[in-house]
Amino acid sequence: MKNNRWQAFTAAAVTALMLAFAARPSASQAHAFAVIPPNDAQAQAGMNYGTWSVSWWQYVLSKATPNNPLLDLTGQDCAVDQSTSSRVFFLVGTFGPGSATRNNCSVPAGKFLFFPLLNFIDIHVPEGLPGGDTNDTVPKLWKDLQSFIGPVTELHASVDGVPVSNLVPAMFRACAGLIPPCTAPGFSVTLPENNLFGVSAMVYSPAVADGYYLMLAPLPPGPHTIKFGGAGTFNGTPFSVDITYNLIVSPR
Repeated sequence: MKNNRWQAFTAAAVTALMLAFAARPSASQAHAFAVIPPNDAQAQAGMNYGTWSVSWWQYVLSKATPNNPLLDLTGQDCAVDQSTSSRVFFLVGTFGPGSATRNNCSVPAGKFLFFPLLNFIDIHVPEGLPGGDTNDTVPKLWKDLQSFIGPVTELHASVDGVPVSNLVPAMFRACAGLIPPCTAPGFSVTLPENNLFGVSAMVYSPAVADGYYLMLAPLPPGPHTIKFGGAGTFNGTPFSVDITYNLIVSPR
């Protein structure tokens, strides 16, 4: 499996686990929506993009398949185990490339939305386990991950029909590793029983991640349509993601 990295985002026994997720709206139209830029996320939401990306991965990968939001095509599980005390609510894409329309997601009022346009992760699998590797340090993992990420060819997002402009990848990159512009160190992930990758339930460490994210300021109560996605290559194979959330922001 180690020589087939495209399986890396569908089988966790492989070292590089790549998940492509779609993006969020950013706002040039202040009356409709507003994007929190990376240099303002710490002040407004309590953590920078890099640290929020770590929390995003730990949230998504900790969920067993019956309730994992990546496998939820309706949105009914979008709030499963989301922190009620957090100022941020996570949206997700799909497990690997693809598309989804989620019509049953409800978001509490006053929550920032944080989600990736496209993102990637590399997790060390200890030697002795199926698919085990020797990338047991953050620098080794980072080098391994970067060797498989190809160019991002397209990013898109809209909120309530208004396109997000200036989705420049370099402006919204967030990563967890040692190489600038990463703003968080390597981290660990806890995979439960019946996890997305079908491997042993345990804590895996270290992990590194890279990707392109947006943080959206809280939307007013009521219905909203958020569309996002992107395209690129991983290990030389093209992929694309296209996600639609027809969500409700609940009143306080």
